[in-house]
This record gives sequence, C-alpha cells and structure tokens, in this order.
Amino acid sequence: MAKAYRKDDFEYLMEKIEKADSRAKKYLQKAGYEKWSRCHSPINRGFFNIYIYSVYESGRRYIVDLENGSCNCAKFRIDQISCAHAIAVLKSNHVKDFGEYYSEYYKPNTLVKTYEVPIVSMSDKKDWDVSSSVDEEEVLSPLYKRLLGRPKKERKKKSSETLSSSTNRCGRCSHEGHNRRSCSYFSKEN
Repeated sequence: MAKAYRKDDFEYLMEKIEKADSRAKKYLQKAGYEKWSRCHSPINRGFFNIYIYSVYESGRRYIVDLENGSCNCAKFRIDQISCAHAIAVLKSNHVKDFGEYYSEYYKPNTLVKTYEVPIVSMSDKKDWDVSSSVDEEEVLSPLYKRLLGRPKKERKKKSSETLSSSTNRCGRCSHEGHNRRSCSYFSKEN
C-alpha cells in the first residue's frame, strides 16, 4: 500500500487488510496515510532533490536516487553497482564516467589489492591440527540412493489428461480396429 501510485490500488489493498484484521486498518488510519503512503502524500517527494529521477520501463516506474545510490529495483543498493535504470539516467545527463556510481569493490585497483598478500598453500595433511570433536565426528552417507540404470525420461501426465489406450484406425473408412490393408468395409474393386 505504501508504494501504490493510485488511490484505487491503495483502497483495494486496504480492503484486503480490513478483511484480514480490522485493527490493522484502524492503526494505519490513526498513523495518518499522508505520512507513509505515496498516493496520499501532500507533496511530490520526487522534486526535492536534483538527484532523484523517475524511469519508466515496461509500464512500471522506478525511482532512481543518484546521490544515495539507490533505485527501487534494489539492484543499485544491494549489488552496489549501477542498475539499468541508473545508467539510463546517467546517459540522459550525458555522464560518460560511471566510476562514482559503483562500489570501490568493482574498481581495478581493489582487485589488484586483493592479490597483494601472497596466498600460502596448506601444509601436508599429517601436519593439520584437528580438534578431537571434529576428528570423532562420523559422517554418514546420504539416505537417498540413486537407482541403477538409466533414469526414466517418461513425461509426467497432468491430472486433466485421461488415460486411454490407442487403437488402430483405418485410413480408408476411418473405423477403429483394423488398418487399410485389412479393411473389408469397401470392396477391393474401388
């Protein structure tokens, strides 16, 4: 409901909540829709910052905040790399260097720093210091055993499909139970 753009959508969702628990609806009304609902907000929050943009893709609206590095598709925030919506905004603003719009983790210098410290290989297995609790732990084989032979490739039928046996159908007379060669329905002169 908080993300609904239209009041019709908001009211539809609110009716669902009221059916589930009327106390929740009363609580949300008391809190004030204008404080948390996008469609009831008295101000358009999209125009307060010059770094906030709306991007439309396949009939859906995405809000891109370049200053905070976020988009409501969540890829920008989670992966810390510019999503397609952020790139569209940057290109429309004629930005050619996207360097400040992705995390330091993706930059070449960080990758080089990862391998600055030499990687030391493990010592021989006989030199390992294994605690007794780990050494005494017994690892059991899995409960499932794979059946011998080649796995079946049979298609699983839907419940709506009926089980029927196939019967021969004559190519001449279209009756079942025989074929064209053994058809006695038509005389052989035809």
